[in-house]
This record gives sequence, structure tokens and C-alpha cells, in this order.
Amino acid sequence: MKTLFVTAIAGLACACATYTPASLPKAEIEAQRPGPDLDRLRIAAAKLKHPILEPITIDLKDGLSPDEAAVLAVLANPDLAAARDAHGQAAAQLVSAGLLPNPKLAAGVDAPFGAGSQGTQLAANLGLEFEIGSLIGRAARVAEASAQIEAVDLGIAWQEWQVAQAARLAAVRLAMLQDRLALVGDELSFEAKTLAIVAKGVAQGDATLQDLGIHRSALETLRGLAGELARSREDTRSQLNLLLGLPPDKRIPVTEPDESFNPLPPAQALILQAVTARLDLVALRLGYRAQEARVRQAVLAQFPSLSVGISGTSDETALKFLGGFINLSLPIFDRAQGRIATERASRKRLRHEYRARIAHVRAQVARLVSQDALLAEELEATRQGAGKLEDIESRERQGVSDGDVSRLAWQELRGTLFDIRLRLASLLQARMETRIALATALGGKP
Repeated sequence: MKTLFVTAIAGLACACATYTPASLPKAEIEAQRPGPDLDRLRIAAAKLKHPILEPITIDLKDGLSPDEAAVLAVLANPDLAAARDAHGQAAAQLVSAGLLPNPKLAAGVDAPFGAGSQGTQLAANLGLEFEIGSLIGRAARVAEASAQIEAVDLGIAWQEWQVAQAARLAAVRLAMLQDRLALVGDELSFEAKTLAIVAKGVAQGDATLQDLGIHRSALETLRGLAGELARSREDTRSQLNLLLGLPPDKRIPVTEPDESFNPLPPAQALILQAVTARLDLVALRLGYRAQEARVRQAVLAQFPSLSVGISGTSDETALKFLGGFINLSLPIFDRAQGRIATERASRKRLRHEYRARIAHVRAQVARLVSQDALLAEELEATRQGAGKLEDIESRERQGVSDGDVSRLAWQELRGTLFDIRLRLASLLQARMETRIALATALGGKP
């Protein structure tokens, strides 16, 4: 009996985990942390395994493309590094769900004393108990934990997709803002030269003060617009750096995005694609399956808790006894009614949340498809209008050289053409952002 007790204690000590402290990094070190190793990220990007994103060869010599930004964000974003730790927690819960309950070892010693205790010895007892009632719900617990870890992994992949699309959007927005800044810069340079010419004309009596005021006003308007675009560009660059895990002062040039747009399938086909393939909806279905397992566990918990064991005792006369015992809880007052009602209510709530999420997906996809069609029509009409105006502007510019057209009339037309080109760039950016938003809503390319 003594040998059994010592062996059990030794085995328990060997199986125990050890504590190792893990402190947070110093704040001053984190504040100066350099960006990720781009060479390492290139290798990881080429070997990427993801449910939605495809591996890509990264070459930043020609700038950062939207696709490269998306993959780099998945690999280097600091928020995702923390989100992936949820997998470890879910895996630990799966291990815990499959573990058998620990047996219980009980030992006691009684020392005889007083009158009549002469010639007696210590009385001892040793018992080993194992609860078998918990085995009833083990399969349901393992099913719940298995579904939960799948849901967690899909949730992480969905969060990675969201971050990737945010980086793709930031890269496109940054490139288009730079294009618009270049357009404004060219017009600003032209207007400054024109203002100098008009100021000289006023001094010589060939232009009026009103003409000078018009061009001065146009110049200041352009300067204000350039300032707004420059601030937006820096804000977007900062957002992109954060998504990519780069230091705030890092400046990676971006490439021009593809301006071609493939035709979209009908909205209903895209809605069907979204509700069947979106990772967050798949994760919700797995979460619902896990909740079904919890309901089953709650129902199984109605059964009485049962423990069986063996015991050995010796009394003060050195007489030894060996026997067994059963402990059974009687579910007279608590038959797990509260837990069953709670889990069933949670299951009902999850079902309604799932239907609500699908309703939002349907509305979002339909809205984006409609918006894309409207932007396509407006883009085409604006392009046609810009083309016709460019032809007229070219002829008026020649007319100014020949002396047949006033410079003021030509510059007014040129200003209108600049506004149309700026609107065209804004529309193009809006349609690109709409396509990215649609891919984000679909959980993949349309």
C-alpha cells in the first residue's frame, strides 16, 4: 500500500509543467523596432498557403503592387500575429476536452489510544476513486472543441483576408492620390506661369486687373487642393505602413494599379458565391455546430454523476479489508434545467445571427454591384466628354498661337478640362475601391 502511494505521488510530480517567466519587451525598444525582414517575407510570400490568397513573387524594384501589399500585410501585420494566438487557445481547449478525469486517491491513518489500546496498532485506509459519469459527455465535448478550433482557424483566415484587402485598398488609393497630385502639380505650374504673364500684361496695359484676380484666385485654389491631396496621401501612406508592419518613416513606392475591369456576373450569382464560400459564414456554421454539441452536453448532464472505486483498510487489530464502492448523485432538485435552457437559447441566438449576417451580405453585394455599374456608366460618359473637350482645347490652343482666340477664353476652357480630368481620376479610384470592396464582401475574387 505504501509503495502504491509513493509511486502515485512520484508520477504526479514528473507530469507537472514548470513555470518559466516571460516579460514584456521594453517600451523604448518597441518604439524603435525596425520593419520586418523583406528578404524573409519574399520567401514566405512565395510559399504562402491560404484559403483565399495565392502565393506571389514579390519584387519591389518597380514598386509595391496592390497584390504584393495584400500578401505582405498577411505576413507582417502585427495585429494578425496576436490574432493567430487564438489557435493555440482553441487547440488547448481541444486537448482539455479529450482528457479523462483524474482518479482520486484518499489515504488516512487512525491511532488507537486510551484504555484497552494496549497491543493494538495504527489503523489505515487507502482508497482509489474514478468518476465515470464525465465519460458520458466526452464525445460531445470533443465534438464541440473540434468544431470550435475549425471556426477559430477560419475566423483567423477571414481576418487575414480583411487586412489583406485593407492593404490592397491603401496601395490603390496611394497610387491614385499620387496621380491626382501630379495632375494638380502640372496645372499649378501652368497657372503660375500664366499669372506671371498676366501680371506683366497688366503692367504693360495689355491685361486688366480683373484678369489678374481671376488667375490669382485659380492659383490659390490649386494650392489648397494640392495641400489637401498631399495630406490625404501621407495619411494613406501611414495606414499602409501600419498594415505592413513598417516603421512610420518608411516610404515604399507603389505601382500604378490595373485600370481594366472584368465584366461582373449577375448580382444573384455573386450573392450565392458569398453566402456559400465566405470564411466568416463557414466559421459561423461551425460555431453553430459547436453550440449543438453544447446543447447535447447539457442534456447529457441530466444523468447522475457516477464514481466507482476500490478501498483497502486495516484496523487496529491488524485485520485487513479490501472492497469497492459506488458514489451516485441523485438528480432530484437540479436536473440541469438551467444549463439546458441557456444552451438552447444560445443556439437560437446563433441561428438568428447567421440569418442576419446573410441578409447583410446580400444587401452589401447587391449595393456594390449596382454601384459598380453606375460608376462604369459615369466613367464612360466622362471619358467621352473629356475626349471631345481635349479636341476643342487643342484647336483653341493653336488659335491662341495664331491670334484668333483670346488667351483668357482658352484658359477658361483649359480649367474646365482640368476639372473633368480630376473628376475622371476620382471616378476611376472610386470604381477600383468599389471592386476591392466587392471582393472583400465576396470573400474572394468575383
